Amino acid sequence: MILSRFVKIQLVVFTVVAIIATWMMLFSYMRVQTQLGIGRMSVSLDAPRAGGLYRFANVTYRGVDVGTVSEVHLTDTGVRATLSIDGGARIPADLQADIRSMSAIGEQYVDLRPRTGSAPYLADGAVIRSDDVRLPPPVAPMLEKLNGLVTSIPKDQLSTLVSELDRSLGGQGYDLQNLVKSSSTLASTFNGVGRQSATLIRDAVPLVDSQVTSADAIRLWTSSLDGVTDQLVTNTPQVRKLLADGPGFADEVAATLDSVKLTLPVLLANITSVGQLAVTYNAGLEQILVLLPPAISMIQAVQPNRNGTKWGLGDFRISGISDPPACTVGFLPPDQWRPPEDTSVIDTPSDLYCKLPQSSEIGVRGARNIPCLSNPGKRAPTAAMCNSDQQFTPLATRQPLVGPYPRDPNLQRQTAPAADTTGSDTAGPGVAAPTGANGDRPPVMAAQYNPSDGSYVGADGTRYRQTDLAERPGNWQGMLPR
Repeated sequence: MILSRFVKIQLVVFTVVAIIATWMMLFSYMRVQTQLGIGRMSVSLDAPRAGGLYRFANVTYRGVDVGTVSEVHLTDTGVRATLSIDGGARIPADLQADIRSMSAIGEQYVDLRPRTGSAPYLADGAVIRSDDVRLPPPVAPMLEKLNGLVTSIPKDQLSTLVSELDRSLGGQGYDLQNLVKSSSTLASTFNGVGRQSATLIRDAVPLVDSQVTSADAIRLWTSSLDGVTDQLVTNTPQVRKLLADGPGFADEVAATLDSVKLTLPVLLANITSVGQLAVTYNAGLEQILVLLPPAISMIQAVQPNRNGTKWGLGDFRISGISDPPACTVGFLPPDQWRPPEDTSVIDTPSDLYCKLPQSSEIGVRGARNIPCLSNPGKRAPTAAMCNSDQQFTPLATRQPLVGPYPRDPNLQRQTAPAADTTGSDTAGPGVAAPTGANGDRPPVMAAQYNPSDGSYVGADGTRYRQTDLAERPGNWQGMLPR
């Protein structure tokens, strides 16, 4: 059979069209290359449940189709979907996979949403963990609850409900539009902080549980609140008077505070210092508050009307005088000592306290042995020394009987005249005792006397010697009682 030229051209055109159509059907519609794995990479997606995902569902990246779901099968921990993705797609491995619905009928697809735009990228054999997969909320329970809500409305009341809805929503289109927009904005905000919201909800569980646990206490509180409200009703006139006079009282308080606004900050600042001092010496203050009441009770018990005997009580001791003696090291020198009858007030240098060693038995309760409450284990006479690395340094290892007295740098710094009593412990030749009063000083004075050599220091700071002030036995028989 001889074919014409026209027929031959038709056959060639038909053959080309058929080949193109077959190619389009195989590679565009049937996607044979996907089945054969040509130019594709296989990525696994783990999820606790399928979420409506099915085979041949689309896989998108930034809204562009990059593959399909080639297989969905069960695993021990949930389901695993195999994604066949275009090998040329550069998809970051740090991503979140969302299973979403394309329509209301439940057509699902996988949306790959990267957290970063840099490497590493997905490769053949990669696995997307279930922690990075977000499933859609199940629709069936929602529809079931919606159906239950609709069926709960009596049919004879449905028309009334529709009428009331029409009456309440009629003409409110603009307000409803704003409400929808605001709800959309609120939902978008919550969507951006989804993880924080989930954490907040999880952390709220202990709070809610505590409310359940304290239900009895809450009931008791509400019952007590009912009593309070009843009392308010009973005292309504007084409450009204309080509310009426309250503004005036508030104005007076405001005026008072305004009048002391310059001095109040200074007072509060000073109270802060006092408070810090009280915090530091809290233990000592507590001891005073504990011991002071019984001490006062003991003192009051001396009075006849404060004890059961109806007699005044007292216990006096005259033995043990000057045993141990009073401390004189660290105080004013002997030439500045005043007689007991001189009770006038004079200015004295600061930091006058016993400066013997802390182990000395003289003045054991003196300032040098005060415990440092701000520095446990340390004892010092001043707060400045307690708060520093400085240790207490005594002026002398022992207290001289009649002199010489050591020089005190503290007195020298404060320009106090030092006694001219320093020198050797050995008494000198001595000076004749004064015959009378010296100047305006009282004629009666007190001084320490050394009976071994008859020396003593006078009120003027001069050392005297008088050996006949104390009688000495001439021999051992004189020491015996007669």
